[in-house]
Amino acid sequence: MATNLLKYIFLLFRSYLDMLIDVIFGFFFDGKRQPIPNLEKRHSMLAQSAVTLATKIRNKELTSEELVKACIERIQQVNPILNAVIDERFTEALNDARVIDEKIAKGLPEEYFKEKPFLGVPFTAKESHAVAGMLHPLGIKSRAHVRAHEDAECVRLLKQAGAIPLAVTNVPEINKWYVNW
Repeated sequence: MATNLLKYIFLLFRSYLDMLIDVIFGFFFDGKRQPIPNLEKRHSMLAQSAVTLATKIRNKELTSEELVKACIERIQQVNPILNAVIDERFTEALNDARVIDEKIAKGLPEEYFKEKPFLGVPFTAKESHAVAGMLHPLGIKSRAHVRAHEDAECVRLLKQAGAIPLAVTNVPEINKWYVNW
């Protein structure tokens, strides 16, 4: 009972401290928070699941190039507000998408799509997951220049499934997340 009371007091204190910090930072940033723009109609596909997008690419209802371009446009639209992307491979991803679209246009057997269920779907990885050739600082400032030499297992498996790496996004320092009691 006493520990629950202490936790409650701590969380209450933390809530008020967070509000105070918000007020203080509001003075420094004029209290103006820039909202994230809503998805435009031409980017509405980005609200769909990866499985749905892969199916549309497989059925030629959508090209991988169109999807990659939409993702790039959306990143360029919101990243100045979020400051999430630390490294990108937009040109290479577009080239990868074009190659995939050419293969699909020529015709691929159904077994190929079973081996590559995410064929043509772009993805971003956190900087804590290595993507060969891209920044891999793990949220540590002193590693800001470090690049990955090989893919992390999860990235390798996504690539093996046909997905296209698009960008690397940041994580908190040393990948520490807020612990919720």
